[in-house]
Amino acid sequence: MNLLTVLLQVSAALPTDSTATTVVAVASNQNYFSLLMKGGWILLPLFLLFFLSVYMFIERWVTITALGKNDNVWFGRISELVADWKIDKAIKFCNEKPTSYSKVIVAGLEATPGDDIEIQDALQSEARQQISQLEKGMNYLGITASIAPMLGFLGTIFGVIKIFYNISVTNDLNIANISDGLYQKMICSGAGLFVGIIAYSGYYILNGRIDKIVVRMDKCSNDLLKDIRSYKRGVRNEE
Repeated sequence: MNLLTVLLQVSAALPTDSTATTVVAVASNQNYFSLLMKGGWILLPLFLLFFLSVYMFIERWVTITALGKNDNVWFGRISELVADWKIDKAIKFCNEKPTSYSKVIVAGLEATPGDDIEIQDALQSEARQQISQLEKGMNYLGITASIAPMLGFLGTIFGVIKIFYNISVTNDLNIANISDGLYQKMICSGAGLFVGIIAYSGYYILNGRIDKIVVRMDKCSNDLLKDIRSYKRGVRNEE
């Protein structure tokens, strides 16, 4: 008799088909956006940081691609003009291609009346200017990569506070009082980490491209300096 009573109680507690269908329908109506909004106001700065990161990554990618185009044939033509000491033509030829390399080469060519140290200083000074142009705005990605996870953690703290506040007000420890705070806690943590990962990845991807451009820039500068030295050495030998 006791076993029969237990079985009847368990069967009564189980959801019927209509109840299960209702639960599924309610769950399906909860789209990702509505769930995301449960994260609270802390998501607003995270959204702003996300769009800022995406914008800065695309803008820097396009700029670095335009300024960092490398053409060995183009530099070979510069070497030929320097070998013939046609400096004015070489400068004009460089100005037709507005890249970081051409601007550095122009600075070196304009300093050819001076000695090797003056030419080297001109090349290095312009190279620093071009690197600064390439890295412009990169600090926003670095700051976002640091701040976004901290904002997510702040939202997590607010979620925990909300849980304990609901429990203190209702004096009832049930899933309804805990769920809202857990939503906010987990969504804020996930959103902060997601934005931080996007910014962090973009920052190091762009830095990797800039490093390659800097290495090529140094090579072009050294090759130009060698060509100028070779010409001046040949002139001295003829004298």
